Amino acid sequence: MITNRVFIKFICLLSVFFYCNSSIATDILRVSIPQMPVHAVSQNEGVLVDFVKVLAKKLDQNIEIQIVPFSRSIYYVVTNKVDFHLPFIKPNDDSLPKDNFIYSDETIFHVNFVLYTHKDRLVDISKLANYHIETDSAHLPFFGELKMGSSCILCSLKKVQHKMTDGYIFADSSTDPLLRENLALLAGVKRQLYKKFAVKMVFPNTKKGQELNKTLSAIINEMRLSGELEQLLFSVDFVYNDWQI
Repeated sequence: MITNRVFIKFICLLSVFFYCNSSIATDILRVSIPQMPVHAVSQNEGVLVDFVKVLAKKLDQNIEIQIVPFSRSIYYVVTNKVDFHLPFIKPNDDSLPKDNFIYSDETIFHVNFVLYTHKDRLVDISKLANYHIETDSAHLPFFGELKMGSSCILCSLKKVQHKMTDGYIFADSSTDPLLRENLALLAGVKRQLYKKFAVKMVFPNTKKGQELNKTLSAIINEMRLSGELEQLLFSVDFVYNDWQI
């Protein structure tokens, strides 16, 4: 185990060395992160904001952080306006077209996607196409049975509460904080686990994007082996908790 860790650390340092001697190392890197509770509240607050700052320190390079709506963040990466985006779930069947971006080799964390419905409505989770269920607009390609996109978590929860939709599917690490803060207004909303996904970074499908993926993935792997990654991301990487019971 020690030998493996030493080897991985060597590979990580070697990747950073080659990266720092490449042309892209002279540029300021740009990352876009969707504005979400806990993950990225502002340019200076959020678990993923802190994570990017750690990456910048390990790279010894400035990373410009942009906090924008989720769909815009994905647009920025596929149009090469930023150097990478996070977070983005990886579909289990690898069926999502990704000609315009590449996933990071390393997984950052895992996330619970939860189905939020009204307690008075029964929704068959195996037949979601039969219902009017929203998810974040940028995630619609992951769920062929869903057709309704949203860019506002709280708005979608309110629609569920007032039975304007049959449900809403999104990450519990982003949605639960808003549900807990607004329990008086959302008393009719109930939760159940939909699926658990691996969470990655994504890069433009360019030579620079491929190089940056290798470099950052090596750093992330080293952080995982040392325990630093778990310590940094524990507030968004956890086992599903049915806390409403």
